[in-house]
Amino acid sequence: MKKDLVQLSIAFFALVFGGALEEILPKFAGAGFPVLLMSVVYVASRRTVATIFLFAIAAGAMEDALSALPFATSLAYFVLVAAFVKATGLDKSAFAFSFPVYQLWLRMWSANLNGGVFGRFLVSIPLGLATAVAVWAVLRLVERKGAVDAA
Repeated sequence: MKKDLVQLSIAFFALVFGGALEEILPKFAGAGFPVLLMSVVYVASRRTVATIFLFAIAAGAMEDALSALPFATSLAYFVLVAAFVKATGLDKSAFAFSFPVYQLWLRMWSANLNGGVFGRFLVSIPLGLATAVAVWAVLRLVERKGAVDAA
């Protein structure tokens, strides 16, 4: 029971602070730092199926609300990324490619993007990688301090 409560607290921490960071951090060519998306990839590589999809749905809904995107645009993509990571185990590849592909996904479903799709795609590669490294380090540290995987 304690482990579940700690995992729930960490997920809540990731959602609240991830959403806040996405709003506070600067945007380059219309693309910001994908903290929520990288949190989904991290959780998908370490948790059970139910936890993964509930977190992906919550993070996707939060991303849609923060970015004023059409209903379920990010939600659907986040669930697809979580399913990909869980099915294949390619979490490092998902960290590298999920944000640039997300820019193409957004262009497919939403025509009014700031910065254009090509500029956003190019900028999203280093932004996604930098965010992935930071999110991985912070969430791993928080889980270690919370003794999530302790026996």
